Amino acid sequence: MATMCFAMWLQEPDLARTNFLIMIFIGLVAVALAGMAIAMIVVALMASKAIKGFNATTAELTGKILPLMDVVTDISKSSQALLHDTVPKVKHITDTLVDASDTLAETSRVARSAVQQFDTTIVDINMRTQRQVARVDGMVTSTLTATVEAVETISRGLRIPTQKIAAAAAQAKLFAEGLFARVRSAAGARAEDR
Repeated sequence: MATMCFAMWLQEPDLARTNFLIMIFIGLVAVALAGMAIAMIVVALMASKAIKGFNATTAELTGKILPLMDVVTDISKSSQALLHDTVPKVKHITDTLVDASDTLAETSRVARSAVQQFDTTIVDINMRTQRQVARVDGMVTSTLTATVEAVETISRGLRIPTQKIAAAAAQAKLFAEGLFARVRSAAGARAEDR
């Protein structure tokens, strides 16, 4: 707008009128500068209030944070002391766990070896038992076979003579009956003859 007014001033032959326009222009510029000055004062006042509020908030936060920082510092110191006290204990526990783990591994190996020996012993006992059972079974079978053969031999030995004795007894009976029949008939004939 200023350039426009300046251009108009150069084109106008009448300077009085030009002076009026310049004055209006200068007045407008002065009003604009006054408005800007008022706006800057308002902004400065608001900024001042904001800074005072910020300072109050900062003071309040400082009042609250400083005790917290003291507490955090105390906790940090006690944690550091606890850590220094705990590190050797944790190291000792870790060493003990490593030793226990090694001992457990060794015990596991020994137990595994014992179980394998036990398994071998059981297999050996099982094989011996099976052999003994087979021997006893063979002995019982042989004994039973011999007993059956002996019974058959005794039976045959008794049956054949018994059959011969029975046959002889039957013949003796027939002979005795025939003899008794003759003796009776001879005794009956004598009795009749008399």
